Amino acid sequence: MNNFTVDTASHDKRQLFIDATIHSLAQHGYKATTVRQIAKIAGVTPGLLTHYFSGKQVLIAESYRFLAKKFLTIFEARIEGQKDQPLAALKTFITATFDADNLDPKLLKVWLSFWSLTLSEPALAHIHKDSHAHYVGAVERLLGQAYVEADRTVPAAKLHGQAVGINALLDGMWLEWCLNPATFSSTDGLDIVFDFVEAATDLKVRS
Repeated sequence: MNNFTVDTASHDKRQLFIDATIHSLAQHGYKATTVRQIAKIAGVTPGLLTHYFSGKQVLIAESYRFLAKKFLTIFEARIEGQKDQPLAALKTFITATFDADNLDPKLLKVWLSFWSLTLSEPALAHIHKDSHAHYVGAVERLLGQAYVEADRTVPAAKLHGQAVGINALLDGMWLEWCLNPATFSSTDGLDIVFDFVEAATDLKVRS
């Protein structure tokens, strides 16, 4: 999903402009992503673009919303067949972080643009908060199911903390790899994550 292609023949103009925005962020970064640049990628005039979106910041926010929802949909689809296998589903979630598709350097430019703007743009901050809550909630449910299967009782606060920690660990490992792939291989990265998760939960996630 990270080839950043733009179908300029698309009849869905709103989606066309969102795709063009993501493409521009991936190729040029936030500063060089202007309304004129996005319109050029989409193959339209800037005037047509502003007929659908009032400006760059609105487009950036809608692009963030779209991409966050798309990644969440992909995650949910991957674990759909593992509803009764919480550890397998958790392993799928962790492993997906280091999929080759997610290690495209251009993807880093896109996410860094979104994340940096959450500090100054309330719309993006809200999208980030909502997306983060979805992922934490999903991991929390998987952990809770796994503990039940293991006949263990874990306090709600600790369960939530572990879910937050797992998400933060994955984000940090992914970011570190993208910034400097020489730091560790994707395989080593997975081993590191699994070591920490299994040590914290005493659940055999990778087996």
